[in-house]
Amino acid sequence: MTAAGCHAESCAGKDPYAMGCDWDAEPLEQLNMGNDLEVKLVYSYSCNAVWATARLNPAYPGQDSFYVALWSTPTIGGAQWPRGTTKWLTRDLPVGNTTMGDWQGTNKACWNNVGPSQDPAPLDYEGAGGNMPRITGACTAWQ
Repeated sequence: MTAAGCHAESCAGKDPYAMGCDWDAEPLEQLNMGNDLEVKLVYSYSCNAVWATARLNPAYPGQDSFYVALWSTPTIGGAQWPRGTTKWLTRDLPVGNTTMGDWQGTNKACWNNVGPSQDPAPLDYEGAGGNMPRITGACTAWQ
């Protein structure tokens, strides 16, 4: 066990492994695309922070790359937004994690094959004057 290098809000935007937040981390939610892609929403008790982590099977015969992001919305309500650094997974870089977000919001981990700030399951498809196109991807449940 090592002492965490940050706590709650001070962890936002930092790498969970560099900050020592991984030793007590546990998955809150997980989704799988068969055996080809695994995405988890992870929480660290010592850091009181969350992040998204993912693993792509390099032998996956389909898409060559995916984006993985941690999405947050304030606990008191408001717009959702991607938090921290979105990770791009490829066959050559099949494992990765986002930077952390503070646990004080509501969070989910998502993957998509379109872009770094595209949510495949937004809260509202009817906003901004029209229907938003659906994106190939999926998200864990909000936590």
